[in-house]
Amino acid sequence: MKHIACCLVAALMLLGKLSAANMEDLDVLRGRYLEWVLEGTVSPYETPYGELRLSSATRAVKNALLQADIPGPAAKETSLYNTVKKGPDEAELRSLITEVLPTLSIAYHLKGSERRPNPYYHDEKVKAALFKTFDRLHERGFRKPMQLPWKAAQIKNPAADQAMIVDFNLRMSGYAIAAFLMRDELRATGRLERTLATCWEIESHGEKTGDLRAGYLEADGLRVVLNLSLPAALAEGNVNRLAWLKHQLDRSMLAESNALDTLKPDGLCFHHRGVYPSGYGANALAQTAFAAWLMRDTGFALTEGTVANIAHGLETLRIVSQKYDMHQALGGRFSHFSSIPEIMLSYGYLADMRHPRQATFQAILARLADTEFMNGPLGRRPFGSSRNEVPPGPGAISHFIRTLESARKTGAEKDPQGHWSFNYGPLEIHRRDNWMVSIKGHSRYWWAFERSLTDDRNYPRQENVFGFHDGSASILIYSSGQPFVNAADSGYARQGWDWCRVPGTTTRYLAVSEMLEMDTVGRSFNRPYSDAGFVGGVTLEGRHGVFAMDYSEVAPDRRVKPLRAIKSSFFFDEQIVMLTSNIRDGDGVHAVGTHLFQTALPSAEHSTYVQGRPIAGLHRGETLSGAEAAVLIDAADNGYYVPAGQKVVVTRMEQVSMDESASKETKGLFTTAWIDHGADPKNDSAEYVILVRSGEKGLEAFASRAAQEYRVSRKDEVAHVVSHLRLGLTGYAVMKPFTPLDDPFLDRADAPCLLMTRKDPQGGVNISVCHPDLAWTKGLQYGKWNQQGDAEPMSPVATPVTLTLKGKWQVEAPEGGLRSQVDAMGHTVVTVPCADARSVEFHLRPAE
Repeated sequence: MKHIACCLVAALMLLGKLSAANMEDLDVLRGRYLEWVLEGTVSPYETPYGELRLSSATRAVKNALLQADIPGPAAKETSLYNTVKKGPDEAELRSLITEVLPTLSIAYHLKGSERRPNPYYHDEKVKAALFKTFDRLHERGFRKPMQLPWKAAQIKNPAADQAMIVDFNLRMSGYAIAAFLMRDELRATGRLERTLATCWEIESHGEKTGDLRAGYLEADGLRVVLNLSLPAALAEGNVNRLAWLKHQLDRSMLAESNALDTLKPDGLCFHHRGVYPSGYGANALAQTAFAAWLMRDTGFALTEGTVANIAHGLETLRIVSQKYDMHQALGGRFSHFSSIPEIMLSYGYLADMRHPRQATFQAILARLADTEFMNGPLGRRPFGSSRNEVPPGPGAISHFIRTLESARKTGAEKDPQGHWSFNYGPLEIHRRDNWMVSIKGHSRYWWAFERSLTDDRNYPRQENVFGFHDGSASILIYSSGQPFVNAADSGYARQGWDWCRVPGTTTRYLAVSEMLEMDTVGRSFNRPYSDAGFVGGVTLEGRHGVFAMDYSEVAPDRRVKPLRAIKSSFFFDEQIVMLTSNIRDGDGVHAVGTHLFQTALPSAEHSTYVQGRPIAGLHRGETLSGAEAAVLIDAADNGYYVPAGQKVVVTRMEQVSMDESASKETKGLFTTAWIDHGADPKNDSAEYVILVRSGEKGLEAFASRAAQEYRVSRKDEVAHVVSHLRLGLTGYAVMKPFTPLDDPFLDRADAPCLLMTRKDPQGGVNISVCHPDLAWTKGLQYGKWNQQGDAEPMSPVATPVTLTLKGKWQVEAPEGGLRSQVDAMGHTVVTVPCADARSVEFHLRPAE
């Protein structure tokens, strides 16, 4: 864009006047980078992890040498690479760039330990194989110029004299690392200049990532410049490129009040125009944390604000992860939903470098990388790689272990406690003790789910095929597991998972065979949005909250008039009141259910409870008519209280389903429960209470005093209002503005909004207000996939909310823009300066 172009030109003018200090800093960066890739100078093999990395690096050499020595007729193939279709050209490129070059260049420079010296250190055979590989790539067109489209169709008139390499930009790390490590040897043989020209040629192609030389970069772009441009600049001694890289990182890690990558004001990380902390977004955070550590205390150091933003993103990531697993909808198209183990080093970087949050990150690191983690099956995952990026060497591993040991001496943080409304998710997080509850929604701004049925060359890639309800107010309770709480032990097993019984959702029931039959559009049905802006949450005092969603069903038949409902959740300590109203527009054929739980049974004899009775065995189904309240306990010991008047179905059976790729039948033992609304509900409703870890006795005690614990005052299209009588809390989800609520405190609001209040002993009220609709303009803040960031990030849109409160109140310590007055009716009218779907808290006391 014009702003970026101007910024780039101005920056290049400044780059011509770089000081000699930058050249000195270049040596510092080269030394740190070498330590990270190789061994460093401080006991790189004092821990088993360093030895394991050395062993892995040397063990791979024999195979890499074989791959470099391309056998048979393939060795005589000198035509230009063409990977429009899968075949030997792609296989050769992937082998040489992602395996041979990084493996051999690292092995050539690793000295090894006293116990395990590296036999390939400065080995002439290894060096010859590296030269042969560089030459082979150059000969077959991996050089300047070449065609590097994301999709072949981007090249309208392919050049016959250039290689055509499709969708490979994110896998170039090995080439650049080898160029950096072998720079002296390449220079001595006249190969360095052309090798670096190839690196800069790759950087010039932004077909997949956007312009890699622009000031703003999205998550994939950040990964490319940090895995390609950074080592290339270090190899070349290009301080101008390093200075511009610093600018790119400083700009790209600013919080954006729009749907662009990478950081949002609430700390969530983005990619593909949506929240993506279990994948691309987290990887971008990890890469930039590494850059902040690498470039610290030099003229290329990232600003304090950039480091603070990276820290905010990583702190948020550990809030939404319990301890490592997060809501399955946060993984996008991927079947995994954890990222912290893979990016654990990033917490080490921020625990090691000086910044205002260093002590906090030392405590975070000590908790996340505790002895159970490091000594368990996850302990090696921090030292692996992603998308063929080069893994950390023994020096980096040793540095991390020393940082971790130092952090443990200062003490680990306790498990995060509280409530958070991350409305750029939209995602609600509720944590007590060592358990976590999370809810994920979707709206006109945020897609419901992501899948991928084909890759960018239209080859099959079946990922998250049935994930339609991932973001449909689905609620996941992570409350069980050893040595740490996790998704699988909390009942969320993949084998036999019923994709239409996702807890918390209200959906028509479709068997997987029906979904596949209906799913005729295929690839084009991806990242669907609703037409609603009223989706999100509000947090009070950091401990309690409300989530609400104007819901429309996402399903493979893509009905013009989909199933709709209004859904809300009210979080009061270990109790969660779940409401659904105005359930309508079923199809008259498929039964509609509001799903209470679906938890895997460890065995057929594992007991669950229905109406106080222990239930064991399989093929047990029971329908509760609603004549009395239903009390249920799932396989993870969570309780469910369902008031009378609702038909509840409970099953214990072997469920038969399909895996996320729709390629394999799966089976598993589950107990599942739902409220049955029939096939054609007419403004039906649902109400139940979740009691986390209540067990049989806790649920029984709650059921006996439910009327004294909570009260639902309203549950319709106007508002959902719930009070927790013992805690003095009331939550409001107000959907219809300017409408009297018949409430003793809140008369009305002038906009759809969320509120939560708590009475204090002196007669005052703590109140938190949120306008969850971001009020964005399509094509400006969202809904434009080819959009690039400007020189400055977009500012939030103001969405003020005016509340009419019964009685006369005085606002204490009002924040900027908060105004109040008493109207002619004697009501207090308060205007709250909402924006960016943030919670705004203030205190009211009775006016004298």
